[in-house]
Amino acid sequence: MPLKQGESRRDDIIRAGAELIYARGYTATGLQDILDRASVPKGSFYFYFRSKEDFGIEIINHFASLVGGMFSGILLDGAVTPMVRLEKLFTFFESYYRKKGYTGGCPIGNLSLEMADVSEKFRKRLEAVIDEMVGHIERCLKDGVSDGSFTREIDTAGTARFIFHGFEGALLHMKVTKSIGPLRAYKNQIFDYLRRLGRDAGKKSGGSE
Repeated sequence: MPLKQGESRRDDIIRAGAELIYARGYTATGLQDILDRASVPKGSFYFYFRSKEDFGIEIINHFASLVGGMFSGILLDGAVTPMVRLEKLFTFFESYYRKKGYTGGCPIGNLSLEMADVSEKFRKRLEAVIDEMVGHIERCLKDGVSDGSFTREIDTAGTARFIFHGFEGALLHMKVTKSIGPLRAYKNQIFDYLRRLGRDAGKKSGGSE
């Protein structure tokens, strides 16, 4: 079903705002800049959004859909093993940021750094988005426990947060060094850890036979 004109115009404003905010940040992006990019009159903004804060929530939702969709699409793919899913996730982001010249970083991470202290409404929404992304990682790890890829002793919740926190930190450092080095170093360390968990699972399985 095609979008109604109002829905299309609203989406145009969100997409324009997302592009500018990703490049400049939320605070540095003015409403007029967004409206100019979207080619809509100023009155249109307040027809679709009650305030810039409400618009900010929609920007978070926009990036949550993009990044969260990528996480879920790769990490919940039951056609491949959990380890392969995690490798595909890192491979995707390595390729993406290499093409972008190691700029931009994670939009959810960027928004968290800037917006979590701006309002409680922003903070709570960002927290929910991050929890959902961490949940996709945890589900992947649980699948790995179920199929014997990882030892049953693994703390899937804690390990999922560890992976996400390290991933965000690596992307932040990548922006500073303008190289894939930080992300590659983190990837090597986390997969060395996960492979050890796999070996432990294999030893326990072999010992029980």
